[in-house]
Amino acid sequence: MPRRFLYYSNVLVRLLPEEDYPIYLEALAEALPIEVAATDATGRVIVWNEALAQAAGRRDDAVGRPLLEAMPWLTEDPNLDWAAVVDEVLAGGPARTFARHPLGPRVVRATIGPMRGQGGQVLGSVLSLEDITRGAREEERKRRRERADAVHDLGASLAHEIRNPLNALKLNLQLLQELLGDPSITKDDIHARTEKMIAESQRLERLVQHLLEVSRDGTLQLAPAHVDPLVEAVVAELEGVARASRCRVEFAPGSARELLLDPPRIERAAHNLVRNAIEAAAEGGGHVWITTRDDPHSTVIVVDDDGPGIRAEDRSNVFVLYTTGKRGGTGLGLPLAREDVRRHGGEIEALPRPGGGARFVVHLPPPGQAGDGVRVEV
Repeated sequence: MPRRFLYYSNVLVRLLPEEDYPIYLEALAEALPIEVAATDATGRVIVWNEALAQAAGRRDDAVGRPLLEAMPWLTEDPNLDWAAVVDEVLAGGPARTFARHPLGPRVVRATIGPMRGQGGQVLGSVLSLEDITRGAREEERKRRRERADAVHDLGASLAHEIRNPLNALKLNLQLLQELLGDPSITKDDIHARTEKMIAESQRLERLVQHLLEVSRDGTLQLAPAHVDPLVEAVVAELEGVARASRCRVEFAPGSARELLLDPPRIERAAHNLVRNAIEAAAEGGGHVWITTRDDPHSTVIVVDDDGPGIRAEDRSNVFVLYTTGKRGGTGLGLPLAREDVRRHGGEIEALPRPGGGARFVVHLPPPGQAGDGVRVEV
């Protein structure tokens, strides 16, 4: 609807004298069920339709005032610099759509774009707001129900998963106790046994961390950030794991775009992908390649490995909770990674790597294009 309205406004400009344009534009706006405001080239309100008047105040109090004065809540929006957006549109910039944007107590679909005259000059701007709060809240409730179900299922799964490392810990402690009573015991023997216990305790720690991640809820803590430093930190963090697996990891940074991210979540998603790649590559050729780049509509992180790859029939299940082909795996890493990326309005793809192995591709949208990027409390 908002894009159609912008299209109609262009048609009106072509067919009508510019001095009659505000009259017909207002008549058109009144016929629309969504909230519509239009400004002149200086940014002052010339159209304020009835739907907007019911939601935001009387037309007489808005017409003639700068848009951000007539809509003061826009200046208080912590998620978007509306003054910069309005200036960009009035300067001839492209129309921008925010598909699911929290605005005060509401969630709206917002579209703002320039109105142009017959010669292409900018006559003003049009802002449309479609209230989608009810649908957004229903979607949030659905997600919370799914998360509650996941926690319930995870509890049953953990009861089984925790039993194995606990039994291993108990066995190794018993063996260590016997070894300490042997006068011929060496430090190497003790070291080997304690290493096994440390490995099992680390496995327990990962299981508990997964439980916390599945049960975690709340809004994204968005801040301007670049993906390259986050990925670089992940590579440094997993250096010891790669060395122990005799796996070579190469990172080729190539992204310069600033995104709105919750850095810990994106770093965690990248950690899961890179760690999985290292573990897979350790079974094959032992090589992991990580690259980043800025495409027109997304910033991309690619994680390649030359391990055994993922069978075509299994590729659709790698993001399903508790589905894993790894010995000792929980089947939670990849689903949690995709959840973190999707919360940013992005997506992860699982693909075959040309030449053999697996490829995971993360797409993160630029600011203003994240359809589901901001979570809201409802």
